[in-house]
Amino acid sequence: MTRLTDQAHELIAAVLKPGETAIDATAGNGHDTLFLCQTVGPTGSVFAFDIQQKGLDQTIEKLTQAGFSNCNLVCHDHSQLAEIIPSNLHQRIGAIMFNLGYLPGGDHTIITQQHSTLTAVKAASKLLRPGGILTIMAYPGHPGGAAETTAVSEWINTLEENLFKTDICFSLSDSTRAPRLFVLRKQE
Repeated sequence: MTRLTDQAHELIAAVLKPGETAIDATAGNGHDTLFLCQTVGPTGSVFAFDIQQKGLDQTIEKLTQAGFSNCNLVCHDHSQLAEIIPSNLHQRIGAIMFNLGYLPGGDHTIITQQHSTLTAVKAASKLLRPGGILTIMAYPGHPGGAAETTAVSEWINTLEENLFKTDICFSLSDSTRAPRLFVLRKQE
């Protein structure tokens, strides 16, 4: 079985086109940012957000080693997506990724927060182009993660079916603490 993060990459690769703009709302260690840069290619661009400079430093290192310079790194809370993304790109973003929780290898007490995450995913859904995709990796197994996962799930259930097609991919574990991947596709 494919890991959920790999599934997110596969789903996005089927939608995101070279030359487009994408957003990594939680840059972390840079894996998703690098994937998005590779997918949009040198004519596209990526915005990568992280609240911790350490995460952005790791992302810069990963992008530099791979030879990518098509990324705008933003040290800010992802709840500010709508304000920071230039207005001429609103409703033109091909893909947006969230990987919630904490920075792997970092301080596990610094986590994404339910309130700011909800603000961010709501804004992200409005930034997508028709046919665009939004993925949210959620981890209910860490402190604060269950409430955040539930809040995201409840928000997704409020979306109008004529505007978004939604899916949830679960890990092989049947534990309520197991990670899950929320996928939203904006209808064309």
